[in-house]
Amino acid sequence: MPILDFREIPTAAAGAARDLFELFAREFLELMGFRTIVGPDRGADGRRDLIVEELRTGIAGETRIRWLVSCKHKAHTGASVLPGDEPDIHDRVKTHGCDGFMGFYSTVPSMGLATKLNAAGPSFEVRTYDTEKIETELLRSPAGRSLVKRFFPMSWAKWNREHPKPAELLFSDQPTLSCAYCQKRLLQPTVHGNVVIWTKYSEHGGPRKERTEHVYWCCQGACEEALCVQYRKADLDDGWVELSELINPMGFIRCVVACLNQFNSGMTYSATALKDLKALLISIFPLVCRDMTEAEKEQIKWLMLFPSDFGGWP
Repeated sequence: MPILDFREIPTAAAGAARDLFELFAREFLELMGFRTIVGPDRGADGRRDLIVEELRTGIAGETRIRWLVSCKHKAHTGASVLPGDEPDIHDRVKTHGCDGFMGFYSTVPSMGLATKLNAAGPSFEVRTYDTEKIETELLRSPAGRSLVKRFFPMSWAKWNREHPKPAELLFSDQPTLSCAYCQKRLLQPTVHGNVVIWTKYSEHGGPRKERTEHVYWCCQGACEEALCVQYRKADLDDGWVELSELINPMGFIRCVVACLNQFNSGMTYSATALKDLKALLISIFPLVCRDMTEAEKEQIKWLMLFPSDFGGWP
């Protein structure tokens, strides 16, 4: 599903923002490494919107390729770019002293235009940037995402909400947790793994007492099983929760409230377990200080369908 809505850029009709798509094309191509030779302007332009230069470096030296750029902004209608929208491509390339033709489109070229461009022959090079190619290039780098923020503010707000970054806090440069068994990082590049808690229960004829002995985090699967063998004892019971659930803002709140309820009910923690619990909450907090993604909202709805005895939420 497309992330960027190109309709955020106004059409080329009269108005203060009528050149915005061409200006966006210039900024994008400079981001890609092209150098602008002729920028957007108004008036008779010989059917060229931009002329950019590409520097190619090879064994035999440097080669400079000039591209005639044609911008077509049809996102507001959703129509593809037709052959009639790009007449006399060969003459236009030669008239402006260029070596190649570049189509920069907010939709896609039609099959007819694609056939026409592919049939251009060896006389000049052809390249097209459609919505998918533009979006892919923009989202892959910080500089590209900065461009998205400028030209697609609403799309950026939505994308940024669904791809949250850790909050920048004074006490945490980069949140990190490592698997207690293999030392693999659990918060990067994506959050994975479980938090495991071992609790001791004792009654001795009086009120039941609970004491959390161990808290650690690890990879799911083999690492978790190996640690389970190491920590299992007759008087200890284990429980676990996925890290992805804890970095959900609602999941984090639930965890903190559960800890407070445990303290209130008389549960105690060993010094090591309490220290590790604090380290866990501090490490994941920068990932929690944000809006919830749509996926996390669905996760909450799903957890609330199950009884708390089966891992759901009350």
